[in-house]
Amino acid sequence: MDVGDGKWLDRDCGPVVRPYALTGGRTEPATGEVLDLIAVVVAARGADRRTGRAGLTPESRKIMALCGQPVTVADVASDTGLPLGVVRVLLADLLVQGRISVVRQRAAGERPGADLLEEVLDGLRAL
Repeated sequence: MDVGDGKWLDRDCGPVVRPYALTGGRTEPATGEVLDLIAVVVAARGADRRTGRAGLTPESRKIMALCGQPVTVADVASDTGLPLGVVRVLLADLLVQGRISVVRQRAAGERPGADLLEEVLDGLRAL
């Protein structure tokens, strides 16, 4: 195939990087602890002063910017446009590095309360 024929180029999409390239081929966090969709994460106090942003990938920098205020894992995935599995791995890496902390996560096996389910239903009805 000739590189100049334009079949593999799409100027609107920009450069394409496979998700596994962003996580070093990992599909699960190195710690083994998978963050729940509604887990709330936030940048650790003084993380920028202690560690700076050096050594972070552009995706991790964007995640850190989003974590300036408490945000759910699902919202991070949505706002970055990255697959949820990739976001979970990157968040786990940032957690191990001490750059973010988990504010709230459901305990394993804990079911959501009726109030949360009502909020979800109300949101779905609003669509």
